Amino acid sequence: MTDYDALLATLDALVRETCALWDPGWVTFNWRRYTYDHVQRVRGLALTLCRREGGDPRVVELAALLHDITKPYDGEYLADAAGKRLLDEQGYWRNEVRRPLRANEVTALYDRLSLAGLLHSESGAAIAGHLLRQHAIDEAICERVARAIRHHLQPPAGADLESRLLYDADTLDANIGLPAFVRNIYINLRFYDARRSPGSPPIAEVLGRAPLDFLRPYVVEKLPAWTEGKERDFVPRLLTAAARELATARLRRMADTWAILEEDLLDYPTTSRHGCLAVVLHYMLHQEDPSIAAETAYLADEWPRANGASRRAQEFVAQLRREMDGIE
Repeated sequence: MTDYDALLATLDALVRETCALWDPGWVTFNWRRYTYDHVQRVRGLALTLCRREGGDPRVVELAALLHDITKPYDGEYLADAAGKRLLDEQGYWRNEVRRPLRANEVTALYDRLSLAGLLHSESGAAIAGHLLRQHAIDEAICERVARAIRHHLQPPAGADLESRLLYDADTLDANIGLPAFVRNIYINLRFYDARRSPGSPPIAEVLGRAPLDFLRPYVVEKLPAWTEGKERDFVPRLLTAAARELATARLRRMADTWAILEEDLLDYPTTSRHGCLAVVLHYMLHQEDPSIAAETAYLADEWPRANGASRRAQEFVAQLRREMDGIE
């Protein structure tokens, strides 16, 4: 009989190792250390949804852990001569193949199975099936895990519950909730520099010299508009009642957070050091290949003692951690 805890630990280490085979840097809307953190959040969230909806937790956890195992191969979006992104026959954006600079068991499988050019859902399903069979997992489990991974970008009608749970967890983590907000922070900073006009100062200089010039429109205008778009575009796509319920709670907390941050803007000298705004600024000032998990752990465990964080700021970080763990 397979020791599932040992198997999970082995596969988790392999996922972490695989994500580190590429050098630091941004590709599309992700950076190198984002993927492993995202996998862990999806894993916890998928299990929470599984407990509420039923389903096989073994299939759900294995699929969540391995669902992005080949995601780092996705390079920049392919575009035509006019700059329009190219779509495949399923309507997904096509990506360049981004080769790793180092190799391991996963990259060897990827090459041996000739997976280059496939969607990461397809290549990931193939890799997952092979890895689980190598560990003598029951063939039925292997097939169900691979199927959930294959479907995680968009389950077909009549898809297994486990496929729907993984899809919902993946969608929620990237788009709705406080972890998605932290990702939004990094994306906004990245594209601020990519799109600034010639002669305009980079975001690091703006945050150092005139931070409110960036923070005020970001908090007051961009975040509410971003939330509205996520609610409009993604909540209707969720496939389980548990996910829709969780999304509603997360959206409510997001709206409450924007109100707190807007209030913090009124007392910037204090709140930028001790308040919720200081939490946001910490992420903004630590954007060099960041790990959301590591930065949040620092904010929860070390920052309050070092900086005299307000109770509201500590509650904000604690709530963020609960969402990262997939509890809420």
